[in-house]
Amino acid sequence: MEIETAILGQELTTEELKTRYKQIYGGVAWPGKRPGFAVVIGMDHERHLDNHNIYLLDEFESSDTREIVRQCSALDYKYQPARWIGDTRNDAADRFITEIKRELHSVENSREHRRYFSVSSTLMLDMKHPFQYILPELKRLLDKDRRQLFLKDSQVINYLSEIDPSEIPTLEFGDFPAIEALAFAVIDMRLYGSQRRKSSRRNTRPKSPMAM
Repeated sequence: MEIETAILGQELTTEELKTRYKQIYGGVAWPGKRPGFAVVIGMDHERHLDNHNIYLLDEFESSDTREIVRQCSALDYKYQPARWIGDTRNDAADRFITEIKRELHSVENSREHRRYFSVSSTLMLDMKHPFQYILPELKRLLDKDRRQLFLKDSQVINYLSEIDPSEIPTLEFGDFPAIEALAFAVIDMRLYGSQRRKSSRRNTRPKSPMAM
């Protein structure tokens, strides 16, 4: 099956993931004015235009932060992304992530070595008027004549269509978590994804152009 038309959430083995994708990332945005959202994306091996094509592999939406964390843990186990990008300053999410870690390290699971879900921050979170940056970036990648981002039947498409251009300068993080989660993963992957091996979980990274 072509990766452009593969259904969201399709079951793939570890070997199939390695064969199809150069890199896999996750993105998560906690509930705000709209439900929280998580995405998993894959980067194609072949270069296209200035970078690599990116494909949405899976997504999840919920207004319950604990449910978001638990589903991210399940997606982490399923896809084994190199990293998850999101806001690390959410106290509720941090408690639920700790809760998951304790469960995975419990006596019942002590003999099984398993990955655990964790979140890495992004410099995008320090931006003023973030949607003035992330929306043009996503729309550029979705341009039908130079497309590098494939969302299939994602709910994110519906959220993108809801935004009136006049409100973009006033939008903040938490207004559209689905768009934020996608932007976190896609933009970070384009900056750093081709420089890491898929199994990497390092905390260090090259200096971001956004910080210059």
